[in-house]
Amino acid sequence: MPKSIIIAIIILLAIVVIFYVIAMVLRKQTENRILALEKRKEDLFDLPVQEEVEAVKKLHLVGQSQTIFREWNQKWIDLSANSFADLENHIFEAEQLNDSFRFIRARTSVDASESQIKLMEEDVQSIRDGISELTKQETINSSKIQDSLDLYDTLRSEISDNAGKYGVAITELQVQLKNIETEFTQFVDLNSTGDPIEASEVLETAEEHTIALGAIADRIPPLVIELTQTYPAQLESLTNGYEDFKAKDLKLPESAKVEDKLQEISDDLAQAMIFVENFELDRADAQLEKMKLNLDGLYETFSEEYKARRDVANNANIIKDYLAHTRTNNKNLLLEIDHVSQNYILTGNEMGLVRGFQEELETLDSGVSEILDVIKENAQPYSLLGKEVDIIISTLDDIEKNQVKISSDLQNLRKQEKAAQDVADTFDREIRILKRYVEKRNLPGLPQSYLDKFFATSERVQTLFKELNKVKVNIDGVNHLVDVTTEDVANLKDATDEMVDNARLAEDLMQYANRYKTTNERVAKSIAKAYQLFERDRNYTASFEEISVALDEVEPGASERISNVYYNTKPTPDYR
Repeated sequence: MPKSIIIAIIILLAIVVIFYVIAMVLRKQTENRILALEKRKEDLFDLPVQEEVEAVKKLHLVGQSQTIFREWNQKWIDLSANSFADLENHIFEAEQLNDSFRFIRARTSVDASESQIKLMEEDVQSIRDGISELTKQETINSSKIQDSLDLYDTLRSEISDNAGKYGVAITELQVQLKNIETEFTQFVDLNSTGDPIEASEVLETAEEHTIALGAIADRIPPLVIELTQTYPAQLESLTNGYEDFKAKDLKLPESAKVEDKLQEISDDLAQAMIFVENFELDRADAQLEKMKLNLDGLYETFSEEYKARRDVANNANIIKDYLAHTRTNNKNLLLEIDHVSQNYILTGNEMGLVRGFQEELETLDSGVSEILDVIKENAQPYSLLGKEVDIIISTLDDIEKNQVKISSDLQNLRKQEKAAQDVADTFDREIRILKRYVEKRNLPGLPQSYLDKFFATSERVQTLFKELNKVKVNIDGVNHLVDVTTEDVANLKDATDEMVDNARLAEDLMQYANRYKTTNERVAKSIAKAYQLFERDRNYTASFEEISVALDEVEPGASERISNVYYNTKPTPDYR
């Protein structure tokens, strides 16, 4: 046999073997999937769905619960009667196709079966969940009813046993309790006849109504106390107080409108009671708040009047004496001004001010008499009288305060004069010390600018003495001169320091620079010029500047070093 034919046969056999192996693998894979489908089908079929359905049937459901159960039951009937048989056919078909090696159609059939059983599993689970919910609702209702009934019984007992606490609201509370009781009865009927879902809704509504009624019941007793005890007692107290005011022929401000407000409070009280009776508790609270504001306002009015009455009674006894005291002070102050004006020029219009006080006191005198008559006759509300009395006392306080200030200022004139005299003596002494200090410096002469400053300051001191020696001293003018002279003396001291220091330093620097005179022409010329400025021109500052510049050129820092030594060893002048 030719070799080529043998090779072809071998290749063909290899292809057949490979095809066979692939076919077996595909067949095995599909077979495994079919077996898994069979297992899932059996597991699904073995679920106790039918037993669960039968258990719910025994509950004899009605109404909404029965409608929901019928839907789940019908779905289970359709599933068990049709879907399982259809799935069985599809699985059988897939087995046949797989056994006949029609793998593609077999895989397609298996895919369809897997999708179908997945939907069936989901449907069965939803059926079981729905049936379980019906059973669970029945159990919940059974356990929940007792808690709800206990809550209701507690509320009913509280209201029944304490009916007096609820006042006019007791009738409506009893009506609402009856309505809730009807809801519980409806729940029992629905639950016992087999409609747990609708019964659950009724039970939840009854419980909500019980809780809401309990919250309302909690709010009512405090309101009843306020409406039947607190506010009526306050209203009676205010009414009695008002009658007492009228009996004593006392006056209240017209703006208080006491009678209108008392009637408004009474009307609001009645209206708030109606709100409580109708369970309009928020409106009742608002009405009570309105009453509280009116009551507080009236209490404040009466309190102000009582306080004003006490204050006016106390102040009425002192304003006459206070006025007389202030007038005496004014008279004495006029005499004091007249006496002081003989020695001092008064620039504060003291006499005019005190005469103005006198006129103001005359006006107050007539006003005080009128107010005392009104107080005696109870002709005005004490709160208004109190304000007028306070104005009078405040005015008297201001007058007395100004009288004291004027008197203090007058008495202080002599102290200011003495202080100015002491300062003038000090200035005169310092001028003489400055003069002796400069003379001891043995300077060739004094710059004209310094002499002008010295003589001007001396003249200022003499002017101060002249002002102090006048028959009538102007203290304001003297104090101004003291301030100006103080500044002049300080400037003269500074000018003296500068002149003497520059002169001494100029001498020290020229003496030190002589060592460079023969070797440095620039230094020699500067020494000559500085000496001329010192001896002839008496310009010690320019002399110091001239020689210090030249010296620093040949010996940098020399002028600063010599200056530092001078200032560090310089004794403090006598005038410092």
